[in-house]
Amino acid sequence: MNKFLNIIIISLLSMNIYAFDGKDEIITKLTTVLPAGAKIIDLTMTPVAGIYKLDLEEMQSVYVSSDGEFLIIGEIFQITNQGLLNVTELERNEERKNIISSLDNSELISFPAENELFSVVVFTDIDCGYCRKLHSEISEYNNLGISVNYAAFPRSGLQSESYSKIVGAWCSEEPAETLTGLKQGRDMNLSYCENNPVEKHYGIGRKIGVTGTPAIISSSGQLIPGYVPAKDLLSRLQG
Repeated sequence: MNKFLNIIIISLLSMNIYAFDGKDEIITKLTTVLPAGAKIIDLTMTPVAGIYKLDLEEMQSVYVSSDGEFLIIGEIFQITNQGLLNVTELERNEERKNIISSLDNSELISFPAENELFSVVVFTDIDCGYCRKLHSEISEYNNLGISVNYAAFPRSGLQSESYSKIVGAWCSEEPAETLTGLKQGRDMNLSYCENNPVEKHYGIGRKIGVTGTPAIISSSGQLIPGYVPAKDLLSRLQG
């Protein structure tokens, strides 16, 4: 990320730390009209006068007018000398980056590159076809300097057969080998343990906007959905 974008992010984050008059009143009003189950995290300032960002538990872009009369769903773009800058996506990236940092490396199943240039977290599912395709090419990613660190995201939910399989991988004494075998469709001798991070990973994935697998998260917090060939991913990470 270039110096210009870093300056923008720092300025946005510094703006969000200040409270403003009427914040509590707007939040109280919103709680009466939002759908059941919607959880308000915070209401923060944006670079646009009179428009505030409504931080919900799921990472949907929702904004509210300063009088609390209007909700806006969408993204904010800033017009700059370099073109249009997606302010909303920059904020999302920073939020993802902070959330992903809560994952301990020991909780991930990693396939490190010997000469690492980039490191990504990939939310994966055992039975997803494109997850299997990506994993079958893991050496290509590693050879290009991309370390792949898997987090679990059983897309069928926490009561599914895929969930049971992926728990077995994380509980294995050799998780990388077990995960590889499962993705190859082999019958593996699975063991199960209560102290596994699969449910935690699934919750984090949902929180940062993962809706399908594979979902690639860069070190800057960018969400790259779907399968991306190794050379294409390297280009995107370099960009």
